[in-house]
Order: sequence, then C-alpha cells, then structure tokens
Amino acid sequence: MNRKRNKTTVIFVSKNQNSSKPIQVPTAYVLHWKKYFLGILGLFLMLVGSIFYLIRSNANIELSKNKLQAALLKSKDQLSVIDTSLLKKHYQSIDKKLLTINKYLKARGLKPILTGNEGGEQSDDVLSNEEISEFYDNYLSKITYNVAYTPMGYPHLGTITSGFGHRENPFTGENVETHKGLDIRASYGDLVKSTANGKVIFAGKRGGYGNCIVIKHGNGFETYYGHLSKILVKEGENITAGNNIGRVGSTGRSTGPHLHYEVHQNGKVVNPRSFLTL
Repeated sequence: MNRKRNKTTVIFVSKNQNSSKPIQVPTAYVLHWKKYFLGILGLFLMLVGSIFYLIRSNANIELSKNKLQAALLKSKDQLSVIDTSLLKKHYQSIDKKLLTINKYLKARGLKPILTGNEGGEQSDDVLSNEEISEFYDNYLSKITYNVAYTPMGYPHLGTITSGFGHRENPFTGENVETHKGLDIRASYGDLVKSTANGKVIFAGKRGGYGNCIVIKHGNGFETYYGHLSKILVKEGENITAGNNIGRVGSTGRSTGPHLHYEVHQNGKVVNPRSFLTL
C-alpha cells in the first residue's frame, strides 16, 4: 500500500507580481528546513576543508622533496670536493710501492709496467675518483696476470742438489756438461706442482728427460718437469699454479729419484733460481 506524502505548495512570484510559479515540495522539507540547511552547510564545509587539507599536504610533500634534493646536491658537492694535497700524497705513496714492484719484475726478466708518474713530471691536475680507480685497477690487473702466469717458487720443496750451468758429468765424474735446470732432492712418488698458470703443451717421454711435462705460461715462459715416475696431466689441459701435475721418479738420464726443473723464456733457457723467490 502506497503512502501519500504530504506536500506543500510553494509559489514563487516575480518582483512585479506579473507571474508566479508554484512548486510542490515535501512538507517535511519545509518544516525541517533548518536541519537540511545545516546538513548541506556541513557537507560544504567538509568539502572545503578536504580541499584545503589536500592542498597543504601537497605543499608539504613538495617542500620535503625540495629539501631532499638540496641535501643530495649538498652531499654530492661535499663528496666531489677532494683535498688536492692529500690526494697527491696518497697517489705518490702508491706509485712508490708500484715502482718497487716494478724493480722486482724487471729483476726477474719481466717488462716493468709504467706507473702514473713515469715518463714525465706529474700533472698538477687532480684526477677524478673514477680515473684513479680505473688506472690502478688496470695496473693491478696486469700485475695479477704476471704473478699468475710467471713461474714462481718451487715445484717441489726440497734441497737443490745440482744447479744451473756447467757441472761435472754425474755418471762418469769426468768432463764438463751444461745443466739446463735445477735438480731438486725428492723421494720416489712425491708430488710435483705447477709453478704458474698455463697450458700443458707436452706430456710424455722426452729423451734424457724421461717422463716429462712442458707447460706454456704467459710472457713467453715455459717450464719443464723431468724424470717423473707418473704424469697426472695431459696435453691441452689448462693448469693453475699449485696444481699437482706429476710424481717424482728416476726415468730417463737419471742417477736416482729427483726432480729436474727448467725455466725457458722466449725459447731460451734461463736460471730457475731467479724465479724461486720474489
């Protein structure tokens, strides 16, 4: 059952009273117009307040953003400011150490690598952090390569029983012969290690060497390991410094168990003693 709502007729009359326009509205609107007015006014004020709040919040966000950008710029400026004298002091200190390393490399037959102040006077210009980092990263990478691919140390820890150069014939005790490497005392079956990174270019019987391994390294170096009882690597195999490559024996032209060790550079035999220590 539908209920009829009470309605009130409101007549709008023009100013000169020539025309009028009646409008029917629910009677409740007329009786409680104050409540409706206050409700509408409250909604309006809430809307205005929300708009002002959003505007203020946006302003605060922009202000915080600007402060953060200013702080980042200030921090960047502080980081970019380098004490020129302190930088040069550290730079020269590192160069001195690298020059010392170069002396060792040169003494061992390696071509020295230029440092930042060689070949002329040091520039007064301050290098950027990136330039300094790149220079020393490249420099140390070359040194790392030389250390890894240059024969260093003993292939087997033992006493040297016969040195490089001229010696008496070990079989007859007469005449003088040229000894191309070092004979290192060892027990039969002791492990033999590679003295540098490289690639095995020979592994087998080789005349007076007996069972022999030849490894090709960097900078024109090759190492020979002779009189082995057992070969633990094969040709074409990549070797890392310190890898076990064979066992001590007495094969080939040998008077007893020991390791014969040679170092060649650019096709010439060199004294391995120069490479036993840095």
